[in-house]
Amino acid sequence: MLPELLLMVALGQASDPVSAALARVEQVNAYRLVLRSQGRRGEEVIRYAYRRPGFIRMDLVSPYPGAVVIYSPETRRVRLWPFGSPEQRAGLSLSPLNPLVRSARGHRVDQSDVASLLRNVQRLHRQGQLRLLGEAPVDGHRSHHLVVQGDAGHRVGEVAGYELWLDAETLFPRRVISRDRWGEVIERVRLEEIVIDPDLPDGFFTP
Repeated sequence: MLPELLLMVALGQASDPVSAALARVEQVNAYRLVLRSQGRRGEEVIRYAYRRPGFIRMDLVSPYPGAVVIYSPETRRVRLWPFGSPEQRAGLSLSPLNPLVRSARGHRVDQSDVASLLRNVQRLHRQGQLRLLGEAPVDGHRSHHLVVQGDAGHRVGEVAGYELWLDAETLFPRRVISRDRWGEVIERVRLEEIVIDPDLPDGFFTP
């Protein structure tokens, strides 16, 4: 019991650590990271960057090496460069709903940021339970380990439960596992090489 109480104090909001993490992430102006996702349809590796109020850039490493995807909240459109080099050629302009720019698991580019993930966890928590499992290292970083399980019949999409490891200092998720109503793993996600408020070059989101 004592480790759980200490963990709740560390998270800053004893009753709702997910909201504490979301509030911290929403204050960040920009970030970049490497996203590694493993699921039923294989693995994806993406160099991911975000800047408020919602600019997103994905440089794909696998399974489509070189492809670049950029979402602009100003146009609400996604631009796709299947063969890379966005500075040298025009990209395809697509709706975020277009299957060409959705992940193997159907995730939308415009809803792919860390805050959107935490909002989904929060939605599940509102009709579910949260358990704090103490501290655990992730890639050499101290992290808070917790599980959110939806009540019977309550899911967010196909997700009935989340397992998260939140960085002890930034509250950024470092690892996320989503499970279906039978407890089977849907997706395992690792967020690596996280840099908050990086120095991104001019035109990075508008090549």
